[in-house]
Amino acid sequence: MYFCISSSISVPRVKLFDEEKAIQKAMELFWEKGFQSTSLSDLTEHLGIGKGSFYATFKSKEVLFDLCFNTYQSANVPLIEQLLASETDRKKGLKKLMAFNVDFLLGNPSYKGCFIANSCSEVSEDKSDLTTKISQHYLELQRIIQKYLTSGGITSKRAKCLAAMSVTFLIGMSQQSKINQDRNSYLDSIEEVVSLLD
Repeated sequence: MYFCISSSISVPRVKLFDEEKAIQKAMELFWEKGFQSTSLSDLTEHLGIGKGSFYATFKSKEVLFDLCFNTYQSANVPLIEQLLASETDRKKGLKKLMAFNVDFLLGNPSYKGCFIANSCSEVSEDKSDLTTKISQHYLELQRIIQKYLTSGGITSKRAKCLAAMSVTFLIGMSQQSKINQDRNSYLDSIEEVVSLLD
């Protein structure tokens, strides 16, 4: 039997998938393959949706990647603030943050490196928006660490240098973790970094 729907009747579009879960799954795929290497077919297959639903919801691969970036950032920035706030001793707090990062990087073999650090390799002249978002993210992370150190009695100038160095160290560690899974070597390096607070 065939049903004919009059064009005068407005039929609401019903989403047959959870958008938040789809963003999370897309993030996992981008994380694994990178933005450039992830095709539209890869995404629709991984998310289990058709191209029509994909375009109706996300418009493009670039828009979806941007949503993934925002989701990752909005989850991680508060976590970093909480980790630092849980330690009144600034040396212990910075060490706790870095050790947590090591556990995260080595804890799940499906996630290679940091999602945002990995995105740095995707930056090109035609992706100025991504360049800006990455820069802003790392400046925010640096600001959080600097504020934490300053509130512990460290001078503003020294705290700024230590925060910048800490962010650079965290980025480098996330990249190196793709080929080096030696947890103890990272922990030894962390001890040297936080010793600068003595």
